[in-house]
Amino acid sequence: MNRKEALHKLAGSTLLTSLPALGFTSPSANSTFRDDFLHRWKTARDYSLKVLDKMPEAQLGYKPTPDQMSFGKLFSHAAHWNTFFIGSIVNQPPVKEPEATSKAALRDYYLTCHDQCTATIEKLSDHQLDQTGYGTHEYWQKHTGRDFLLRALTHTAHHRAQALVYLRLNGIEPPFFEF
Repeated sequence: MNRKEALHKLAGSTLLTSLPALGFTSPSANSTFRDDFLHRWKTARDYSLKVLDKMPEAQLGYKPTPDQMSFGKLFSHAAHWNTFFIGSIVNQPPVKEPEATSKAALRDYYLTCHDQCTATIEKLSDHQLDQTGYGTHEYWQKHTGRDFLLRALTHTAHHRAQALVYLRLNGIEPPFFEF
């Protein structure tokens, strides 16, 4: 089984497997990747905000165990690190996490970060998607721009999934999944 077939079986996603042999070298393939990614990125924003909105303000500090992040912190953390991942491609520092923890402040911060990331993604060239060497740490420098985009989307899904569990643990039915 080749890499493309393996990824298709694992991910079941045309986002990864529709690009020619996963070489990502064709400018039209990269533009298709970016456009496909942007659609999913914007859907992830809308769904994440619906999840945030479901938790009552008084429960934003809820944590299932002392070592876990609070419900509200899941959203500020995801937004902050997504500005790091996507900002790394254009040498832009991450947006500082807010000190305020109200639902309105968290929502505004999440939207600010997401909008900044979206504006960056919309301007990325095919070369930036293919290139490596971003950031100052050796670990990050081996990743392509595309890797940073996928990391941000996966990071969002990871922490949103935690938030969905937190809702269920509080007897709140999560919003219907959107992708």
